[in-house]
Amino acid sequence: MNDPSHPVTRQAIAAQDRALPGKVTGRLKRAIIEMVWSGARRADAAHTAGMTDHSLRAALKKPHVIRYYRSELDVLRESERARNVSALVDVRDGSSNAMARVNAARALEDLAVTSDPAAPMRSLAPGITIILGDRSIQRDPAITIDADPPLDGT
Repeated sequence: MNDPSHPVTRQAIAAQDRALPGKVTGRLKRAIIEMVWSGARRADAAHTAGMTDHSLRAALKKPHVIRYYRSELDVLRESERARNVSALVDVRDGSSNAMARVNAARALEDLAVTSDPAAPMRSLAPGITIILGDRSIQRDPAITIDADPPLDGT
């Protein structure tokens, strides 16, 4: 590459660490990893990766970059879930604040309910949903509001 008959151009030097079209590589990948895994601000992550803040902001407008960024966030979120549960258990078992203990217990129960993979799909199902289940849950009958004025003028 350092052949004197073929000098390296400034474009070739600039392109050495550039992201490939439609892919997240090089400096862009380093900047996103810095943002997600180190919690760096966008400008600081860009500077650490050798980019400008403007170029990172422009890259984050592209669909393939947003997909990569979100996939990294999903990995971070999933890898931190166990610590979140442990923190809730610590609050529930060790806090002197009764309300904090109740809220931690409630949050743990909510996590158990929402960890069902089919639960989000049930709430987003279009059309009419018929739930067959416990009959002990009584629902209030529909309330009808009469919007017509009385005929006697009062």
